[in-house]
Amino acid sequence: MRNESPHLRDCLESIQGQSFGNWELLAVDDHSQDQSLAILDSFACKDSRIRVLHNPGSGLVDALNYGISSSRFELIARMDADDLMTPKRLELQVAFLKKHPSCGLVASKVHHFPSSCGNARRGFELYAEWTNELVSWDDLWLNRFVDCTFAHPSVLFRRRIVSGCGAYRNGSFPEDFELWLRWMQAGVKMAKIDKHLLYWRDHQGRTSRNSDRYSKESFQRVKAEYLGYWLAQSKVSSGRRILVWGAGKVAGKFTKILLHAKIGVSGLVDPDPKKKGMRINGLAVDSIDSIPSPKKCFVLILAGARGVRAQIKQFLDERGFHNGQDYLALA
Repeated sequence: MRNESPHLRDCLESIQGQSFGNWELLAVDDHSQDQSLAILDSFACKDSRIRVLHNPGSGLVDALNYGISSSRFELIARMDADDLMTPKRLELQVAFLKKHPSCGLVASKVHHFPSSCGNARRGFELYAEWTNELVSWDDLWLNRFVDCTFAHPSVLFRRRIVSGCGAYRNGSFPEDFELWLRWMQAGVKMAKIDKHLLYWRDHQGRTSRNSDRYSKESFQRVKAEYLGYWLAQSKVSSGRRILVWGAGKVAGKFTKILLHAKIGVSGLVDPDPKKKGMRINGLAVDSIDSIPSPKKCFVLILAGARGVRAQIKQFLDERGFHNGQDYLALA
């Protein structure tokens, strides 16, 4: 955490108020310049379960990895200093992993707060609503390339996964999204409790609003990288053409990234008849009626406007395509 004094006391009190009491809090201070460190020290003096650590590196990823390496427990709960836990968060998540030993990570639904105040916060509010709709493993797996399918500070995971699959990585990409895709690719099963166990605070100072690591292009590059790994490993597209659904500006830029990542896209389709015959990144655009049978093609959905994805899935389902086998959404 760094410079979180306005919200830190409330966060710490929500952790102390957990019904599950056998925890240690590793509060990693990332060179704060406000009163955050003083607040942490004041809580640690009164509660031996709180350990104040100082990031030996710099930035979120270094702080996260230092916290994990310093932990004495098998289970790691992620938490941001400006969020709030509901009283039973740890109790329910710990119980879930004990009951499901094959599961490596469990998240939860989240309350996005404060309420939307115009367009500035509406995007994150819609994102939270979307993640809350995804609960089952199938939902998490099939939507893994659309966006992060759970809020980062809502997760609890087994420490041994870090040893087997690697920790957070530094780079020009969203560190949590890259980690989840890497762990999923390695076969780590993940779940989500169908309860709101975290109050996820939104404000203008959020790193995800202000860092290039969380830009649309950064997400797309990570998607392309792990999509390539999955296509090669699963051979799901073997012997079939790879078609992209979407010929708009965003889809065009994303297709360029896919081609750069050696994803063998051979053409694009779009419902807009005006786009038929266009060429984007050297690829021809055809109508959606030209899509061959699922035996002959695998479709990547790059059109992600609200409500459109569901319509595309319905169109493909009605023609015998199956999600995850014959098509996959990336937006």
